[in-house]
Amino acid sequence: MWEELENALAWYAAAPDRWMQSSRQDLAAAAEWIWVVIQGDFAEDQSAAQIATGTVISMVPFVDQLCDIRDVVANCRKISQEDDNALNWFALAITLVGLVPVLGSLAKGCLKILLNGARKAVVTGAVKTLNGSVWLATRPFVEASIVKLNQHLASPPVRKTLTALKIDNVYKHLAHKTRELEAKTNADTLVRAFDTVIGPLRQLAELMERWGSAAMKTQVGQLLTTVQIVRDKAHRKLGEVAQPLQDMLERIARRLEVEADLTYRTHTNALNPHAYRRPGLEAETAALRADLPSWVRAQRKPPKRALEECPAIPEGYPDISDASSRYGLEQSFRTFHTLEPVPLLPGTVLYRVIDPNSADNRICWMRKEEFDLLKNKADWRDRFAVWANWNGNGEFVTYTVPPGKPLKVWEGETASQMLKDNADNPVKADDKGNYFWTAGGGRQIVLDPADLDAAHLGRRQPTNWGYSNFGEHVELVGVPTLTNNWSK
Repeated sequence: MWEELENALAWYAAAPDRWMQSSRQDLAAAAEWIWVVIQGDFAEDQSAAQIATGTVISMVPFVDQLCDIRDVVANCRKISQEDDNALNWFALAITLVGLVPVLGSLAKGCLKILLNGARKAVVTGAVKTLNGSVWLATRPFVEASIVKLNQHLASPPVRKTLTALKIDNVYKHLAHKTRELEAKTNADTLVRAFDTVIGPLRQLAELMERWGSAAMKTQVGQLLTTVQIVRDKAHRKLGEVAQPLQDMLERIARRLEVEADLTYRTHTNALNPHAYRRPGLEAETAALRADLPSWVRAQRKPPKRALEECPAIPEGYPDISDASSRYGLEQSFRTFHTLEPVPLLPGTVLYRVIDPNSADNRICWMRKEEFDLLKNKADWRDRFAVWANWNGNGEFVTYTVPPGKPLKVWEGETASQMLKDNADNPVKADDKGNYFWTAGGGRQIVLDPADLDAAHLGRRQPTNWGYSNFGEHVELVGVPTLTNNWSK
């Protein structure tokens, strides 16, 4: 029994020391553990992999509902502080709609990723009122969640499940399920979903009251009272927010249909049948605003300022000036914080980090020594100032300078890069004058691809940093093909 309880709850919280020290026989410690789990916050930091955990080892039948209980309890606590705030009830409605039985386990796990994003928009204050601007405020959070959903769907266990269920277009399937959910969204349905949580919560409360201290018994009693007060008001209050919730679900369904079109359209002469796509600018911006990763700075000025003037260009070296006529090389001096012309001797090995859609022969490279210093994708993005919508990563190629004359290149410290939109306008990180920056600082090499010889290009290899973005690691099915892509 104790081992089952530890395994079942370890997904949510670490075991109390007192339990471990008492050979897992301390009932009071068990009660404290359950208490920490169910009265916790919204668990917004869960990864897609955590949400996707299919089977949690059960001590009792309701253990697999712990996450639902936890979120509903957090909603109820928020409502108890300000029960006339319609946004608090809207957040509860978003939680409850994900519990409606019309969803199977696959759809529930997938849509919960998107609903968690929508709820985060509400609880963080991005949504101000329940009027026509709800989707406008929610959309960046949903876009960030689409990225996580794509990573979730690409994982081998989910791919196997989709095959077993014979679901060819999962986004259309999810859009259909979302609309089924929309049709059933009303006060009665949401209250019934609420009641499916209250029963297991009371069972957990009985365990905590039986095992815990007198103080905990009081706390548990207060929690149940809080939840019951919210339940007593739920039918009327949830009915008031049902329409905005239906509107939001319709928007999510449309967004899933767009993703279906982007992912499942026909690709001719494609190297990769799974049509690998790096995240777009909009998706990356949404992800950064929802959860700033370690490799991005939100500040006014760059950590490593780019050069403003191009140095004199010695004979035989690539033209990296504003007036350069070579594709990709124009203005490339601005990617440097410091730089100098360097002749690379024959035998020098260069590395280029790329994604499945990248060409092998482009301008940006690094020495082996620099590549060996990189520990993970975040380290690479940070040091070499690479936005996710520029390069998705996942693979690398090498190039060995052939015998004969040196390869003339530019080498120096990478400058910070500001995230800009498609019109080359800076993307604001907030309303305080801050922008999104990658730090830079790694020693990069810029060369003219015309100076490369395909015969001395190495085969593509995996970086083993994964193909996902924003710090998560997800193994994709069908990638890598690890096929060289030499651009003519």
